Amino acid sequence: MLHDPQRSAATMLFSWMLFVILNKEVPVRFSRSHGVVLSLALLSLPAIGMASCCLDDGNGKPLAKSGLGESLPVAENLSHNPNWLVYGFERDGIAYYQVNDLAGQVRVIVGHAGDQFWTLPAGRIAARTSLPSRRLAVPAAAVRYVVYQQADFALVVYGDGADAVWSVEPTGQGR
Repeated sequence: MLHDPQRSAATMLFSWMLFVILNKEVPVRFSRSHGVVLSLALLSLPAIGMASCCLDDGNGKPLAKSGLGESLPVAENLSHNPNWLVYGFERDGIAYYQVNDLAGQVRVIVGHAGDQFWTLPAGRIAARTSLPSRRLAVPAAAVRYVVYQQADFALVVYGDGADAVWSVEPTGQGR
């Protein structure tokens, strides 16, 4: 049990200490400094568990760690629109949202950190994308479709085909 390679070091340390305390098989005397170190180690276990977790998409769905740019990534479809596939990824605290069409072609990838947004050069056709920091004109007769939305922004597309304009729009509900 103590040598299970699937367990983290913190979990194994906690298990060993719990075993010793419950079974009272080993008499242990701690000096004051050792007691403080042991207390700090026990108190840090919840923080270690939380640090191993990942970002979510703002709607409670976890973001994938790999697969960005793939036609069919191993990630959950986060789309709010049945005509599009949206995949969320996270790396080093930065979230990326990839939109694919139903054929699996990457249309646009938007990076998001804090209140900053940017696009990545992805897909066969360069998508025209309006960002909060750089607004593009939207065709007058274009229909607006919400493709993805969370508390602080929505990813929408105006129109379709070659004339479509993607847009990252603040919703005002977030931070």
